Amino acid sequence: MPHKNPPKKNEDGYIIIAALLILALLTIISVSAINMSTTELKIATNELLYEKAFYAAEAGLQHLTGLFRIQYITGNSVNLSSGGTPNWSFALLGAVDSDKDGIGDFAGSVEALNSKLDNIDIHVRVWNNDDGGGPVNDTDGLIYARSKAEGPRGAQCRIEILLGGDMSGVAVSNYSAQAGGGAGKNFVSSDADVMTDFTMTDLAVR
Repeated sequence: MPHKNPPKKNEDGYIIIAALLILALLTIISVSAINMSTTELKIATNELLYEKAFYAAEAGLQHLTGLFRIQYITGNSVNLSSGGTPNWSFALLGAVDSDKDGIGDFAGSVEALNSKLDNIDIHVRVWNNDDGGGPVNDTDGLIYARSKAEGPRGAQCRIEILLGGDMSGVAVSNYSAQAGGGAGKNFVSSDADVMTDFTMTDLAVR
């Protein structure tokens, strides 16, 4: 009796299914890798934008202190010459008590700086602390300053500091010397030259 070979199984369908599963798995892995790379790129970009906003806010405060250094000296020259205490009242002109509690506050603060740096908007405002002097009368030599930087994609940074100033000197009084030498114009006979240097010394601003 002749021997019959068993019919061969058709495995082509299984190979196609396996290939499709492998292709789907590779597609999922590729999409996941792309999504992770995109997310990491967004995170890195956001961190960079935040850092730029942070440094811009710091730059705003540095610029403010540089401006106030000169204004503090000139704004307190009268106080210092009369033996008074230096203060920040010159910087608080225009401040208001927004919540009517007798204390300076941010809502009633004064804009001290409005600038733009590397496509970032910088706003610096100052207001009086709770020293009993109200919003425009500094009595303890301390005021608040807030620098806010706003950049692309909504990047923001706010830095708030308590700004203090100190300046010391000696009040000039009971000195009868006049500008110029000669009889009746000098304090002592050795004052022969015209007084031209009125530079104040021992001043410190912090």
